[in-house]
Amino acid sequence: MLTIDWKERLTQDTDSYLQEKLPQQDYDFEIIFNAYPERSNGKVPTEVINFISGIIVQRLGKHHAEQIPFYRFLWFKKGDNGKQAFAAILSKLLHKEPELYLNLLEEIFAKAEAEDIGALMDKIMLPLCRKYPEQYLNVIFGWNKRGSEELTAQALKLLTKLVRRNPELIPQVFTHIQSLWSYPLGDLQSLHLALLKNIAKLDEEAYLGAWQEFGISRTPQIVELLCGSIEHYHPEIEAHVELWTKSGNARVKKAGTNAMKALLRKKGAKK
Repeated sequence: MLTIDWKERLTQDTDSYLQEKLPQQDYDFEIIFNAYPERSNGKVPTEVINFISGIIVQRLGKHHAEQIPFYRFLWFKKGDNGKQAFAAILSKLLHKEPELYLNLLEEIFAKAEAEDIGALMDKIMLPLCRKYPEQYLNVIFGWNKRGSEELTAQALKLLTKLVRRNPELIPQVFTHIQSLWSYPLGDLQSLHLALLKNIAKLDEEAYLGAWQEFGISRTPQIVELLCGSIEHYHPEIEAHVELWTKSGNARVKKAGTNAMKALLRKKGAKK
């Protein structure tokens, strides 16, 4: 935990950097915390980076566009400390200038590894989607439809975390993912399945609604999603699955047969 003395020292050093170095486009922000003596596995503690990032936001928060080169440099050139500072800064600023910072974030996503995309989603976009779903859910939906494979995968993982924390958003999220089931999902099918299983646990009514809409489907991908997501026994589900066990399509029949076994186990356990 940062002591009062170190908070004062780091605040002074941050102010000095912002007044003397940053105007000269000196982006080596490590000078702010180099004197801090404690390290964890050779790294500056997260608490220190987050603290100075908060000071930077307080001092620069109203000068959005002119600081973009600095924020970009933090991410691309300053290693783990810079990435952590970038995420902490944008988590506080993005909602103040969404268009500007979403463009920056998409620039980062285009070049980032999946792990970094996931970390930024969790740090920046998940809190915003929870607090302002009417504004940011459609952003995630857009990335899920039109993003790279890595971005799409991380968007799906974010939606799964979101429905766990905010089940009231299930109708919007569920409508969105169902709109994609008619297209080949490829490697993303397992992520759709994970999201569907969470919805099945959290909102049985919404889940049964999907069976009512898609239960007559013979599309292997849709059948596999529904059959693989069963969490509870329901007679309506059993009726659909029984038809699939008799299908002439090998994938549909296999999914239906496995689902029927699972349903009968759950039915027996329910008695």
